[in-house]
Amino acid sequence: MILLIGVAFFITLPSDWKRWTPNMLQKARLHLGLDLAGGTQLDFRISEEEIDRQLKNIQEEITAREAQGGVAVDSSNLRTQQQVLLEQKRNIVEAIRTVLERRMNALGVSETTITPSYVGNEKHLLAECPGIIDSDTCIDTVGKTIQLEFKEEHTEPTEEFHAQVEEQLETALRRVTESGETLAMLGQDLGDNIGIFYQKERTFFQDELADALNPLWNLTPRSGVRRIEGIIMEESINADGQPVQQEIPGMFLAEVTRARTQTGRLVNDAPTAFSILEKQQGNSTYRLHEHVPLTENMNVSLRTTLQNMQPGQLKIVRVDDNTSHLLFLRQFIPPEDIVDVSHILIAYTDALSAEPSVIRTKADAFQKIQQLKTQLDEGANFANMARQESDGPSRMKEGYLGRMTRSEMVQNFARVAFNLQPGIISDPVETPFGFHLLRVNEPATTTEPVISYDELIIRGSDAEERGNTLIAQMQAGDITKMEDQIRLQYLFFSFVPSGWKDTLLDGKHFRTASVTVNPTTNVPVVEIQFDSEGAKLFQELTRKNIGKSIAIFVGGQLISAPIVQEEISGGTAIITGSQNFEQARFLAQDLNTGAIPAPIHLTGIHTVEPSLGARALETSIIAGLIGFAALALYMFLVYGLLGIVANIALFFYIILLFALMKLPLFFFSDQYIVLTLAGIAGIILSTGMAIDANILIFERLKEEIRKGKFLKTAIEISFKRSWSAIWDSNFTTLLTCSILFFIGTSIIRGFAITLGLGILLSMFTAITVTRWMLRWLVHQFPILNEHPERIFGIRHS
Repeated sequence: MILLIGVAFFITLPSDWKRWTPNMLQKARLHLGLDLAGGTQLDFRISEEEIDRQLKNIQEEITAREAQGGVAVDSSNLRTQQQVLLEQKRNIVEAIRTVLERRMNALGVSETTITPSYVGNEKHLLAECPGIIDSDTCIDTVGKTIQLEFKEEHTEPTEEFHAQVEEQLETALRRVTESGETLAMLGQDLGDNIGIFYQKERTFFQDELADALNPLWNLTPRSGVRRIEGIIMEESINADGQPVQQEIPGMFLAEVTRARTQTGRLVNDAPTAFSILEKQQGNSTYRLHEHVPLTENMNVSLRTTLQNMQPGQLKIVRVDDNTSHLLFLRQFIPPEDIVDVSHILIAYTDALSAEPSVIRTKADAFQKIQQLKTQLDEGANFANMARQESDGPSRMKEGYLGRMTRSEMVQNFARVAFNLQPGIISDPVETPFGFHLLRVNEPATTTEPVISYDELIIRGSDAEERGNTLIAQMQAGDITKMEDQIRLQYLFFSFVPSGWKDTLLDGKHFRTASVTVNPTTNVPVVEIQFDSEGAKLFQELTRKNIGKSIAIFVGGQLISAPIVQEEISGGTAIITGSQNFEQARFLAQDLNTGAIPAPIHLTGIHTVEPSLGARALETSIIAGLIGFAALALYMFLVYGLLGIVANIALFFYIILLFALMKLPLFFFSDQYIVLTLAGIAGIILSTGMAIDANILIFERLKEEIRKGKFLKTAIEISFKRSWSAIWDSNFTTLLTCSILFFIGTSIIRGFAITLGLGILLSMFTAITVTRWMLRWLVHQFPILNEHPERIFGIRHS
C-alpha cells in the first residue's frame, strides 16, 4: 500500500523534478481542455448533398429499369448499392469523427476533442483545439478536406457544357425553393466545385457590385434568392506575364441579406479626401494642378517642398502666417535634355524596322552613307538628300525628327546628337536601325521639371496646426464619407470551362500512399495504390488521354498535371510536385489518415484566451482547496482520531486521482483524460462523496464497539456490514455517470468521466486504505483495545 501511494505521489510531482525517470513518467502531465488552457472551438456542418445525390440517381435508375422490365440481378445490385449508401449516411457523423481523430493522433494533437452536435436536421461536429489560439491553424489541422480527385482536360465551352451548368444552377435553386436550404449552405456545399464561386455574405458599396447585380440595389431580404445572368471580372496573366482583366460570363444566384443603409466609407485616396475636407473645413480651398512646370515663378516654399517629395507622399507647408498648404504629389517628371534634330538613314536587310523593299547588305549601306557624307561636305542640300535617299518615315519630313529627349534615342545616336554643333553634319553613326547622318537644328536645352499635385489651402491663424491634424487623420484612415451600402451573398456559375472536368476516379478507390524517390530526378514523389476497381478506371483514363494532361487534385488544390505518355496498368499512380521530402511525407500522411467521407463546412468559431482559462483554473483550484479544508475540519471535529484517518485516506484519494489523470488511459494507449471546468466540478463533487463510505464504516464501527466487541473485531465487522450500503449508493452514481457519458455533450461527458473515476477510487480508498490504516493503528498501539469508546468518543446509549 505504501509503495502504491508513493508511486502515485511521485507521478503527481512536476516534470522538472523527474528528468532522470523513464519517458512515460517524465511526460506525465495534466491535459487541460479548451476552457482551462484557452484555444479554439470550431463548429463544422456536415454536408450530405453528395450522398443524397447518389441515392437519388440510384433510385431513379432502379425505377427506370423496373419500368422497362430489367433483369432482377441488375436491380438487386442497385438496391445493394442503395443500402450501402443508406448505411453510410446513418453512420456519417461517427465515420467523419473517427477520421478526424485519427488525423489528430497522427499529427500529435492529442488534447483535441471532436464531439457530435445536432441542430434541427443539420449534423455538426464540434472540434476543440486547446492551446491553439490561431483559428487558421486549428482549421488547417482539423477541417482540411483530404479528397483525392483525377480530372481530364476540358477547355472548350460546348453546348453540352452550357446545359450542364444550367442544370447545376436549376438543381441548386430547387434546393432553396423546395428543400428550404439557405444560400449559405449551398455555398458551403458547392463553393469548392470547379467553375462555381461562392461569395460569402458581406457588405458592398454600389461601385463594388458587378454590373449584373445592380438590380439588387433596391431589394430587401424578403425578395429571396434571385437568378441573374451576367459577368464577373477576373484577373489573369497574359502571354507577356502582365495582369489583365478577363470577362467571365455566367449565372448568379444572389440574395440580399440586409437592405440598403447609409454608412461611413473609408476614403483611401488623397484627392477624394481633399474634396471632402474642403467641405468639412472652414476657410479652405481644394485645387488640382496637372502637368505644371516647376519654375522660378512658383512660391519658394511650395517649390522647395514639392521638389523634395516622392509621388504618393503627403506634406504640409506653411506659406505665411495665416496660410498653410496640404500637398499630395501625384506625378513628378524630372528635367531632361532635349535637342532638335534631323537625320538621313540608310538601312539594310535585317536592320531593326527596315522596310521590306530594303535589300542592300550592311556593307553596301555603309558604302552609301559614306558617299552621301562626301556629297554633303561638297555642298549638297541636306533636306533634298533626305527626301530622296533616306529610309524610314522621316523621309517625308525631309529627315526632320523633331525635339527629342535623351531617353527617346538609342545610346550611340544620343551621344552624337547632344555633342554636335548646330548646322554641322555628323560622321556616319551606326545604330540597330542602320547608318545615320545627323544634323542638329537648334542647340540642346534642358526642360523644366513637370509635376501634378493636389493642394488643400488652409487659412487662419491655426492653419498649420489644422493641417498637421488633417495629415494625421488621413494617415490613420479616419477620413470617411457617407455612402449607401447593401449586404448580400451570391453563387456564381461560370459558363467558361475551368480547364478540367471530373472523372469517375476519386478517393473512394484509394488504398494507400507512400513516399518514394524518382530514380531519374532524385526528387521525392508520392506513390498511390488503387483498389481493383480504381485500377481499371485509372487504366481506362490513361488509355483515352494519351498525349493529354491528367490533373491530380488533393483537397481541391491542383498538385500536378502530368502528360500521359502511355496507357498505365497495375493500379499505381505517381503524384509529383512536392518541393522536398517533408512536403511529400505530409501529403502521403494526409491521404493515409483518411479522406473525409462527406464535405464539412465551418459555421462558427469560438476562441478562449489563455488568460481567461488560467483565471478559471486558478478559481477552481481555490474552490477545491477550500472544500477539502472544510471537509477535513468537519471530519476531525465529529470523529476525532477516526476523522484524521479519513482525512489521510482522502488525501491519498486525491493523489491517486490526479496520478491517473496524468497517465494515459489503460497506461499504454495514446489517449488521455482531458480536464475541463466540468471535469473539475466532477472532481470536487467526488471528493465530497468520497467521505460518505468512511462515514458509513465509522458509524457501523461505533455500533459494534457499543455492543462490547473488541476493536479489532469491530473493525472487520464494520467493513463487512457496510459494504452493501456503500456499493448500492456508489453503483447508482456510476449508473448515472454512464448515462451522462453516452447521451451527453462534451461538457457533460467530462463531468461524467471525472465523477465516475472519483467514485471508483473513493471505494478503493475507503475499503482498502482506511481498513489498512485502522489495522495498522490497532497493531502498533495495543492500548486502543482497552478503552476504544473513550478514544473514539463513543457514548453508550
